[in-house]
Parts: sequence; structure tokens; C-alpha cells
Amino acid sequence: MPLYPNITPYHDFHLSVGDGHQIHVQEYGNPNGLPVVICHGGPGVGLHADNCRFFDPTRYRIILYSQRGCGLSTPHHLIANETADLIKDLDYLRAYLGITKWLLSGASWGATLCLLYAIKHTEHVFGLILRGTFLAAHADLEWLYSSQGAGAQFYPELYAKFSHDLPDAMSILAFYEQQLASENQISASRFAKLWCQWEAVLSQGKQSLQWTLSCPQHGLNMARLMVHYFINHCFIDDNHIAQHGDCLSHLPIWFIHGRQDLVCRFSVAQRLASSLNSQLLILDGVGHGVDNQVYLAAARRAADLMYIKLTRNKCKD
Repeated sequence: MPLYPNITPYHDFHLSVGDGHQIHVQEYGNPNGLPVVICHGGPGVGLHADNCRFFDPTRYRIILYSQRGCGLSTPHHLIANETADLIKDLDYLRAYLGITKWLLSGASWGATLCLLYAIKHTEHVFGLILRGTFLAAHADLEWLYSSQGAGAQFYPELYAKFSHDLPDAMSILAFYEQQLASENQISASRFAKLWCQWEAVLSQGKQSLQWTLSCPQHGLNMARLMVHYFINHCFIDDNHIAQHGDCLSHLPIWFIHGRQDLVCRFSVAQRLASSLNSQLLILDGVGHGVDNQVYLAAARRAADLMYIKLTRNKCKD
């Protein structure tokens, strides 16, 4: 099942959200369609236009945006950049666009943000489509960065280079926070490269030849944002999503997860999906990256089925 074709945005703008921050927003598809907002991953990656291709542009009003400090959002600062700020920005964007309720979609950290927003603002949510869901618990950080985590067990030689023989995830995060904040840009960029290469190994199962998404400064900014969030446990209480997710049980939710995902633990996503009586599509032999055709087809199918379900529910109302 191919993705929908590339399209150009009909609206491209920056929105001031306070604290000196402006977020970059793009709208695609049908201005009168079912609104869906796409939360990108990272933290720090920024919007990617290909993410709108899961959604039928004749049926959906597709909203992409870059979170604070990401992509073309300005400035690239860590100040006033916490999870509560991102949730506030998302709801401000909803109100600014004149939307009462919308569908949320996201992958990895984007799925985290979708869940956190839906827990706080359930009344404004039609449903969720989540790929490679990350619950941002302490155990999830250990899975990513500790010597007992999946990546370290599958790629011990690469982990040794990344971890600098530090004893645990928090020590590693503190080390990278210090190195990435160095005024020596050559040194900071070198550690950003190590950070981004480890992320690529976990996501793609191999070292990326291009260690940044666009330029060295982008890679440095992304690494700084990820460490900033993760060393602060994503600015939420441990197991916050699992403990508060029951308020979402009335919503239609699609979870799509690769069983071989080394970034986001399948077991916790499976438990959450089961507790919410949600749809869970398990992709065997698939990891975290969505460059897999099975993953891409599953994401498009979920979007198509969600549209049918939501429009049927609207007819019933």
C-alpha cells in the first residue's frame, strides 16, 4: 500500500507561543477536512513533510509543526522548553486554528507528547494514531542508555564507544549534557556526532554515514534537546502515562509497534494498548524506523481506518 503523494502546504507560518518562542507550522490537504495534528519525534527532530503522506489529503486537514527549539521554530534555546510548555503550545495552536477537536498522531517522542496532551485535554481529542510509542518512564531511559539496555546488548562494541564506560544511564546523560554545552564548538559537535550515531544505531540498526539530518548545527541542537529532556525525565513523574492513561479508554486509539524496536519497549506499549482496549498492530521483524515498507503501509492503513471510524461516529451523533 503506497503512501499518499507529496503535496505542498497551503498554509506555512510561524506562531508566537510566548516566552520568546515561535513555532513553525504547516497545513496540508483539505482545509475543511478532519483535522489531524502530527507530533514529531526526538525531542528535537522538527517537522518532516513526509509524515503527512499517511493521511488522505482529500479527507484530512493535516497540521505539521516543529516543537519549541526544533526545526525552523525559533530560537533554538533550552530556556522555557519543558514538556508542560509543549503541551500548552499544542493547545494554543488548536485554539488559534479554530479547531474544537482533533486527531493526534505521532511516533516515538511524538507519541509521548500525543498521550500527554490527550490525558490533559481529553475533551479536545477525537482519537490517536501512535507509532513506536515511548512512555518516557525511567525504565525506558535505562532501556536506551544503560549497559543492560537493548542497544548495549545488541551492539556492545558501539555502546562502549558511546558510553565512555560510565556506569548508568543518568551518568551518561550528565556527561553528554556537560560536553554538548561546551563553548568549544568542535568538541561539542564531536559529542553530538557520537550521540546522533547511537540514536541511528538504535533506530535503524546501523551507523548512519550522515550523522545529522541536515547540518552539523542541527545535529548539535537535536542532541542538546534530547539530553535536556531525558536528564530531566521528560519533566513528568515516573510512569505518569501508565498511571493516568485510563482517562483515554473511551477514545479510538491505534498503536503500531515493531516487535524488534530497540528504542521503544514493545512490552509496555502492549500493556498500555491492552489496558485501553485499543487496536494494536504488531509488526514482526520490524524495528523502530519507519523506512520499512510494512511500517509505512500499516501507518497509512491506520489513518484510513481511523477516518472511517470517526466519520461513522459523527453520523451516529
